Amino acid sequence: MIYMFTMENTEGFDQKTLDKMNAEVKKTMSKHDPKSKDYKKICEQVEDQIFDKYCSEVFRPSLKL
Repeated sequence: MIYMFTMENTEGFDQKTLDKMNAEVKKTMSKHDPKSKDYKKICEQVEDQIFDKYCSEVFRPSLKL
């Protein structure tokens, strides 16, 4: 399986966090049929959701007024 999240294509995450993110993608995608015509699109959506989730959990941006 090709993993989306690597040190080369993400910034600010350590390898342990990237491994967790990839494991979550793999687990979620295991519920979908790889032969489905929508598999790639679903995978991209799952990756985006997980990336957004980890960005908000790991970085917790604050707003300075």
